[in-house]
Amino acid sequence: MEEDCTPTYISRIRESFDGKWICGICSEAVKEQLSKDPSISKEMALEAHIAMCKKFNSTIRLNPNFYLASAMKDVAKKCLNRRRSLDSRVTVAVKSEGCSGANIVSDMKNK
Repeated sequence: MEEDCTPTYISRIRESFDGKWICGICSEAVKEQLSKDPSISKEMALEAHIAMCKKFNSTIRLNPNFYLASAMKDVAKKCLNRRRSLDSRVTVAVKSEGCSGANIVSDMKNK
């Protein structure tokens, strides 16, 4: 650990992250965010990571059960929003054109 935290290394990290000294895990998380969404700036990726860390420290560490419930609620919301965003005409078309069990049975009898 001492070898990694040389003054040269620290100054290089601070230069990369607008004067902020962040750990290697956080710097990798910011780099990953930038690779996923190149349209955002490094500052925005860093701010998003800091916000996520603050949320983590204020919820998960204090009450893991609350966080799990909150995460499940978020998953349910995403699923509901995804369903709502589908075009209702596509859903109706799929239902009307789909085969029913009765059609399959009658087709099998005809063979």
